[in-house]
Amino acid sequence: MIIGANSVVHPYAVLAPYNRGSIVIGENSSINPYSIIYGHGGTKIGNKTRIAANCVIIPASHNFEFDENGVYRDTGVSKSGIIIGDDVWIGAGCTILDGVNICNRCIIAAGSVVNRSISTPGLYAGVPATLKRELSEI
Repeated sequence: MIIGANSVVHPYAVLAPYNRGSIVIGENSSINPYSIIYGHGGTKIGNKTRIAANCVIIPASHNFEFDENGVYRDTGVSKSGIIIGDDVWIGAGCTILDGVNICNRCIIAAGSVVNRSISTPGLYAGVPATLKRELSEI
């Protein structure tokens, strides 16, 4: 786990790299209370990025393919990782799912679920999160 200069992890936030996973947080970033950041498949958070309270960032996903005698817990996990760019604001209660890359200069509205990568700077909201306004309009 690496936490960059002047970054803050507030009380009650959880950083859990798990086994050989990793969490890298850039400089001048903040993780607010009750957010959970896992590192199973690797999580990288850029510089000047703000993560509000009660967010969940999980770079792993349970597999659901099994034979008729299988049970859910035996299906294993995939671990693609998550990359969050520089100058990103993630609102309270957001969920960021495995395999997602969020480009620089994005705002993710409170309560949103990001289930696919974002490559255009802008404001995203909803379940799943979709582009509401490009950065030039913000």
